[in-house]
Amino acid sequence: MGKRAMCFAMLLSACGGMQNTAPPSEGEILGTVRLTGEVSIEPTQIENTTDPDVCGKSHTLEDIALSKDGGLANVIVAIQNAPSRETPPKTLILDNAACRFEPHAAVLTSGSTIEAKNSDAVLHTTHLYGPAEINISLPIQGMTSSRTLESTGIYSVKCDIHGWMQAYIRVDDHPFHAVTDARGNFRIEGLPPGTYTLELWHERLGPMEQEVTIPETGHASIDIEYSP
Repeated sequence: MGKRAMCFAMLLSACGGMQNTAPPSEGEILGTVRLTGEVSIEPTQIENTTDPDVCGKSHTLEDIALSKDGGLANVIVAIQNAPSRETPPKTLILDNAACRFEPHAAVLTSGSTIEAKNSDAVLHTTHLYGPAEINISLPIQGMTSSRTLESTGIYSVKCDIHGWMQAYIRVDDHPFHAVTDARGNFRIEGLPPGTYTLELWHERLGPMEQEVTIPETGHASIDIEYSP
């Protein structure tokens, strides 16, 4: 083989090697969760006698939140048996504001921090139940206090003073999870093509599973229906 031919062969070999070491393609799941059926379902209403001058005389549990076309908010969606992925921890600000928790539902990776905050002029507690129990007292308006969540699973959050206040946090050891927005939409990205099982969980409607396939093009769209 001549010198020029050898150089060309080496170049082709190098290019092939570069292609083989390229990172695998990543895809995403874009989904919408809707409530179906002819049965009307409304959020649970309660009357309030605790701090009514600040909190008001009635509240809902925020256990149902629907858009005009039936999009279901606050559904926690996660990949079952998700691939391993190292993810830096994050901080979630969980605010006690207007005698409710904001956000109502959230997802975090293990090792992330929850920063409880009190924006109201009354005593609140941020009491987490589930994989671990954590109780944070916030007696002063503007006060914050942080805790790290290591154990995975779904935490329910309550205020010991105002019984209608509730929120939910799912902690996973991977970042492949999401919460549906006010229109019922969610997005999970960074997944290689393949078939996955989605775990859905809603505080009132319960758990549900749905299979979805991300094609080689890297994009999957899915509509999911909950029935009351």
